[in-house]
Parts: sequence; structure tokens; C-alpha cells
Amino acid sequence: MHKKKSRFSQNKVSWKKRLQYEFDNFMSKGGFSVFLALVSLFITAIVLLTIARYFSEWFFPNTYIDNKWDLPWEIFVQLIGLRDTGDDANFSARFVGVITIFVGLVLFSSLVAFITQQFEERLQLLRKGKSLVVEQNHTLILGFNDRVVDIITELVLANESESDAVIVILSPEDKEKMDDYLRNKLGSLKTTRLVTRTGSINNLNNLNKVGAKVAKSVIILNDAKTSDSEAFKTLSDARVVKAILAVLAANGEENLPPIVAELHSEQYRRLAENIVPEAITTLNEADILARILVQTSRNVGLSAVYLNLVGFQGNEFYFYRPDSGWCNLTFGELPFHFLNGTPLGVRHPDGSVILKASKDYKLADDDEIVILAEDDSTIQFSPQPVVQPKDLGYAKHWQTLEQKPEKYLIIGWNSKTSIALKEYANYVTKDSQVNLAVQDLNDEVQAEFDKISKTFPHIRMSAMEVNLDSIEQLVTLKPYHYNSIAILAGSGEDAEEIDAKTLTILLELRQIFRDYTAETGNPISAELIAEIIDSEETDLVIKAGVKDFLLTNQFVSKILAQVSQEPDLMSIYRDLFSAEGSELYIKPISLYFPGSRLGRLTFADCVLAAQHREEVCLGVRISTQAQDKDQNFGIYLAPNLNKQLNLTLDDALITLAENET
Repeated sequence: MHKKKSRFSQNKVSWKKRLQYEFDNFMSKGGFSVFLALVSLFITAIVLLTIARYFSEWFFPNTYIDNKWDLPWEIFVQLIGLRDTGDDANFSARFVGVITIFVGLVLFSSLVAFITQQFEERLQLLRKGKSLVVEQNHTLILGFNDRVVDIITELVLANESESDAVIVILSPEDKEKMDDYLRNKLGSLKTTRLVTRTGSINNLNNLNKVGAKVAKSVIILNDAKTSDSEAFKTLSDARVVKAILAVLAANGEENLPPIVAELHSEQYRRLAENIVPEAITTLNEADILARILVQTSRNVGLSAVYLNLVGFQGNEFYFYRPDSGWCNLTFGELPFHFLNGTPLGVRHPDGSVILKASKDYKLADDDEIVILAEDDSTIQFSPQPVVQPKDLGYAKHWQTLEQKPEKYLIIGWNSKTSIALKEYANYVTKDSQVNLAVQDLNDEVQAEFDKISKTFPHIRMSAMEVNLDSIEQLVTLKPYHYNSIAILAGSGEDAEEIDAKTLTILLELRQIFRDYTAETGNPISAELIAEIIDSEETDLVIKAGVKDFLLTNQFVSKILAQVSQEPDLMSIYRDLFSAEGSELYIKPISLYFPGSRLGRLTFADCVLAAQHREEVCLGVRISTQAQDKDQNFGIYLAPNLNKQLNLTLDDALITLAENET
């Protein structure tokens, strides 16, 4: 993202304010800073009184002083009260000595007490987080909730190429509480500095103190969780919109930095984006995660793919255009002109983005491509092909997967459930079944479910009330007959309590599966999908037998962090997470290569084979590593075109396609 230097240059900071800022930061380091300041004042007193004594000796010399260089020592011991002026001293020396002792015993002691008090007040002010922040080109986070750690972690990765990056947090939370929480949760900040301040995010004075006028970008967090009541979500959304207006008032519309805000309500999202359409991007956690949940449950492994795509670690989306133009290349020819990086689509000059453009589309010189790469520094376009792939696929004989009626079960009701039900109905074929099991099937839930089921009459839908804490009642659901079972997060005081309930249901379903296999001898094909709030629970989820999972905070935090640095990426995410257009799929390798042709293939061969099916290949999935966290669950995105891949019929290609067939 380009730095807005014009805005920074207009915001000159006076030397007094900068000195005050540096002093505040120095004092906030604690007791040692107080000690250094007191020592400095003590030395200043010695210097001034020594000068006074030298003037005295100049006009009224004492005979007992052989070396005038001893005067500083004499002043020092008098100042700390260890000796008087001595009997041999003349009146002038005694007079200065009395003044020195008086300063040491009265004035200096009072000064020390006063300074100590002022230092304590200053430290207290710093602890409260009320002092000025003199930074620029920083990322400003307004608000403080569970996802702030994942956001900071992502921004630290994004800032690795910068020598001195800054993240500033403004929140009504107590500064010491925020600092302690972040200190316990965060690892190394590398080249990034973290500054926290306490105050209302809607107050103009507070926004000016944290440098809202010169921020590189602004992230506004929402106080409400998906498990909170609709009334509280509405109130929190209103606060976020108010914060957007406050940032606008602090900057003015022309100097407004990119703002990304989390909002639950469609009404408030529309309202926020209409304030300054090009500068404000909104995100709805429930909408994105519900769509990912449906895609993941129908294509196991996509969760790990999405985690690789939405963060700064691993591969990222970039917009790229070479200075020399595209040399009349078509989109189908383009992938073989990048040794590193996989083109996924085209962005036209009007800002519209088309993922999986036609392979016959001829690129205009002012087109930008959407490319997946490990880093923008690795993207290098060559006018000539850098690799020549082997045509080993089914170029003339397309193989497709037969679409059969599917059967899905959603356990739990939250803000994502209704969205997930609609998404399932948009994807599955006629006579498929989508069922719902909830702890409390109240009138509100039943009415919403009936409304959705009537909208999609070609899908069989039913809602059931089940005691989710009872394994006997879970057995009545016959979970082993489903293609996949999605367990959505319930309500609770915190993420730990919510995840504990989810893991309990997971373990009970695992036990039901084991009992069923022991009784019938039939293997279980149903996949378990779980919504996990705390990203630290990953290992527990894998051991509980989950083939895929949603890390709620981590997903949303990664998107918030990435969109704050490049707002245009939101259009890509909305396209990927929608049933319309092209989506990501993990498809068996047999659709692309005859079994006899497998073995030592290059990634370029996979890209060409996918093109024969009008798809874009962006990676591979190795089945033997699917449960290995250290091997990224077998997911390899945008490898080098020349990378040799030893693929088997159990492996798969990760592609951008119109449908799963």
C-alpha cells in the first residue's frame, strides 16, 4: 500500500510535544527511569553550588584550601549533610556552606519529595494510558476483544519487511490490563512496536492523541460476539458506526485512511460503507464463517486452505501488472510465465475482479492480475514461457464426478445457522437432505427454519430438539448416515467454556461412531466439522477426530488484518465465499490424470491439466499428511512450477472451479 506522505507532512509535531512524548516513554519504563532522573537533578545541584563556591573563592579566598579542584567534593559532602564548612573557613565560605547545607536539608529534600510525587503522578498517568502518541504511518486498532491477539500476530508478520513498524491500540479497557494480557499471549513482536492507550474510541481528543490523522489504516473491533443477544449486537454495531464517524471527523473525508470494521447487521454495514464508499470496508463474521463452513463440510481440507490464503504467513493474494505490458498473452498462457506465483483472475481498470477468467481472454496492458504468491518480491513476469508443461491429462476426455443427493446435519443454533442452511440449499442437488438439531427448538428458531425450508422446496429439511448433553439422544439422530456433521459454537461466558461444550459433543459423536462400527462392521464415512473459537485448541480438535474445523477468531482476525493493509482484497474473499461464480474445491487426482501417468509430475503439469477442465489449479493436497499439523495438513499452495510432485491416486488438486463435478 502506498504511504500517504502528503498527510504525514502536513502534521508537523513541535519539538516540545516530541520531547514530552520521548520523556513519557522514558518514564514509563519504571523505577530505573525515576532513579536516573533524580540522579540528574542531584548532579545539577552540585554543579550550580560548586560554581557559586568558585565565585566566592575568587573574591574571598580561604588560606586552608590548597587545591581549588577539591571544592566540588566539599560541596558534595555538604549537600548530603556529612560535614559543615569547617572552623578555618572565612565568612564567605561559611555563608556558601550554610546555603549548601540549607539546600541539602530543606530545599533539595523538598525538591526530591516534589519530584517523586510528580514522577508518581506521571507514572500513574502512563498506567492509565492517557498520554500522547507521536507516531505516523501506524496501524490503529480501535477496541479490544478476543481476536486482537491474532490480528497483532498477523500484522507483525506483515511488518517484517519494515525496520520500525508500529501498532497503536485505543480501547476503554485499562492500559495495564491490556498490557498484561498482550504480554502473556503474544510472542516476539520482531520489528513491530506496540503502544496501548485507554480512552473512548468515539472521542475526537482521544483519536487525535493516538494519531488517527496520520495512521496508515484503522481497524475497528466489535464488542459483541456471535453468541450475544441481537439487542447487544445492534448496540455494538451502532458504536462501531459512531467510531467510523469519529475517525472521519478527525481526518476529513479527503484524508481518511482505509478503515475496516466488523459489523453484524446488514443495515449497519450498508450504512457504514455509504459514509465514504472507497475508504470503508465492512466484514460480517457470521456470513463469512457460515459460507466457509458449508464449503468445508462438502470438501474436507478446505479449512486449512483458507487459513493459508487469508493470512500473511504462507501465501497471499496480490494485484500485479508488469511495466512492459502483457505481450498479448491469454489468461491460459499466463501461468507459465511466472516461475513463482499462480494467477487466479483479472482486475480490470474499473476495479471489477473476475476470478478464473476464461483461458482464451487476452490481457489488456492496463489489466492487473490476481496472483497467489508467497511474497510480492518473488513475483517476476517473463515475456517468454519459463517452463513447458507436459500434456498428460484428459485433454479430450473429460472426467466428472457424479452429483448425488447429499445428507448434512447441523448441530446448534447461532447467527451462522440460518446462513449455512441457505448455502447448503444453494449447493446440493434435488432430494438432498439438510437437518438441524438444537438444544431448544423455540418458536423463533422454528419460524426461521420453516421460512428457509419453504424457500427451497427441492431440499428435504427437518428440525429436531435434542438434548445435546445426552449421548442417548444424540444416537437417535443416527449421525453415521450423514455425509458430514457441522457442530456450531453455542453460548458461554468465554471461548474456553464454549469450546469445551463443542469438544464434549465431538467426543460423544466419536463414541457413537465407534459403537456403530463395532456392532455392524460398517466403516464411518461421515465427516465431523467443528466451529472452534480459541485457535489454541487446534491440537485438541485434531485428536478428537475432526477432519476439518473452523478457527473463528483466527479466520476473522486474519481477514481483518489483511484487508486493513489492502482493502481491495475483500472483493476476492466475497467472491470465493459465495455460491455464485467460482469457488475453491479439492478434487481427486484421477479427474486430471490417468492412473498410469501418475508419479513424477511437476506443478506446471497440474496447472495445464486443470485448464483442460476450465479450472485454475493453485495447489495440491497430499493425503498422507492430511492430519499432520507440522506438514500444514498436506496443503501446498502455489509451489514452484518446476517442483516435482510424487502424486498418488489418494492425492488431490486444489482448484478454482464453477462446481464440484
